[in-house]
Amino acid sequence: MKQNIFFLFFFSAFLLVLAQSCKDDDNLNDDLVAQFSLETLPDIPYPPDNPFMQERVDLGQLIFYDPILGGEKNSSCAACHHPEFAFADGRQFGAGTSGVGLGPDRMLSVSNITGLPIDEEPRNSPTVFNTAFNLDANGNLTHLGFQFLDGRVEGLEVQATKPIGSRVEMRGDAYEEEAALDTVIARLRAIPEYVQLFETAFPDETPGQGIINEDTYGRAIAAFERELVTRNSPYDRFVNGEKDALSDAQINGLKLFFGKAKCSSCHNGPMFNDYKFTINGVPQEGGGKAVIPGDDTGREEHTGDPADRYAFRNLTLRNIELTAPYMHDGVFKTLKEVVQFYNNGCQPRHPQISDSMMDPALTTPLNLTDGEIDDLVAFIKALTDNGSLLPQKLMSVPDRVPSGLTPVFGN
Repeated sequence: MKQNIFFLFFFSAFLLVLAQSCKDDDNLNDDLVAQFSLETLPDIPYPPDNPFMQERVDLGQLIFYDPILGGEKNSSCAACHHPEFAFADGRQFGAGTSGVGLGPDRMLSVSNITGLPIDEEPRNSPTVFNTAFNLDANGNLTHLGFQFLDGRVEGLEVQATKPIGSRVEMRGDAYEEEAALDTVIARLRAIPEYVQLFETAFPDETPGQGIINEDTYGRAIAAFERELVTRNSPYDRFVNGEKDALSDAQINGLKLFFGKAKCSSCHNGPMFNDYKFTINGVPQEGGGKAVIPGDDTGREEHTGDPADRYAFRNLTLRNIELTAPYMHDGVFKTLKEVVQFYNNGCQPRHPQISDSMMDPALTTPLNLTDGEIDDLVAFIKALTDNGSLLPQKLMSVPDRVPSGLTPVFGN
């Protein structure tokens, strides 16, 4: 009898401790979410003239993968923004026009028209994932978010019209930059299937070949890109109440991220990014997008303001695990290298960038231990979701495109 009483006592005590432990875990989730104002992604901000329409998304996806956009018909948007590489390319610098291969193995080649070498692209290719949430010039979430690393255009609709004019990205030596957009539009108009698809996707526009123009072209590609949203990372599941979604190391990394490491000074909000332009002293590699090769002055090239010299748009940390190498010039190969750079007070640094040009918070060493660096990287990796909730069709290369060319790279 006494044995039964003792058994019941200890079993009841065990259940009480277990229940308290579960309650503590639930409280931990709630406490961290409240303490650091943790957020998941909001609804997509659609432009008034480009609301969600499945036919428009489907059309944009076909155009995105069609090499008919390339001047030499051998380069599509997906050459540098491929789903296999989280809609980036895994290279330090993209190999667009006339490149051979896919991803990190893609090699530079020569123009099929002139035989002249085609250089690599001047900057690292960012992911297309979650670009729907880029903030605008006022720091607000609208459809006019900054695009490109120097923020030279606003909105996905405008951005979609720009790469076709770049020799190294898509144009090659087929025609001059000024003729790129008109030439691509004319090519699309000459394909009856595209005319029909545009008429279906834009039912309020006047039918016929003229329905394909700069405006509808940009809206179609943007409609596809805007749906590439990732909402199912371990971090998102944690914020939504899944208490075991983050490991102990990732929980510690989260606390460091918002505390000692000061990452949230720039990487905050649901996108883990404030989309501001920052001079962080990253060493320059490659030719860069500047008048003087090898000295990429960043946003200054667009604004002409010396205060913007060497400033680049901060990047989202969502899916950053999947898009190495890092920074505007791909100078860092791993996330640990990036964290170590900031831990050292942004050293080693670009020789033309002095402390006086930078925020003192960046030039001050963080004094993170090796273990803290590992935990911080573990948390950043908890922001990874390679489109797990997206329809498989949206994440797949089409079997065919209306031009008849082989998707992505042409024939």
